[in-house]
Amino acid sequence: MFPKFILYFLPFLPFLTRGILCYRFRTKMTISLRNQELDKESHRTYILAMAGFSFSGLLAMVVLDVSLPQDFHFAVYYLLISFLSYIVSLNLQGYKALRWQDQLATAFMDSASLCLILSVLSILYSQNFVKSFAYTLTIIAISIWLIDHVIRLRIWWKFLKFNKKELNKNEKQ
Repeated sequence: MFPKFILYFLPFLPFLTRGILCYRFRTKMTISLRNQELDKESHRTYILAMAGFSFSGLLAMVVLDVSLPQDFHFAVYYLLISFLSYIVSLNLQGYKALRWQDQLATAFMDSASLCLILSVLSILYSQNFVKSFAYTLTIIAISIWLIDHVIRLRIWWKFLKFNKKELNKNEKQ
């Protein structure tokens, strides 16, 4: 297995990937979002539902961690990061206006959803499940999250790259 301190940094992977995207297209990140891109209400509705889910899970884990002999500290950690990330993302939805703010809010949402998966996986490893079962579920869960994350990053990459070409073409005319 790998060092445990890495487990504390996994929730911040989306900030690295979104940060690379923002750095690569840094000139596009200061552009104001169009009304269609803002879509604050649908984002806020989704975030509120998921924040409630994270909070419920967190509360349950805190109660279980006190009453049971198993160690659920990673589950509690991931659920706390998930809940806080959803709350920060919800707040950012209220005043985002620029593309980098939208990317930051999305990074918080990505981190929160990854943390929900990591919390379940940490519970799986804290129990006495068969290792092959735990590894299989880990591969499936992380793959599903990672595939979605990569697809959405590629869509943004293509969108920003296309807009960059259009901007350059318009400047030449």
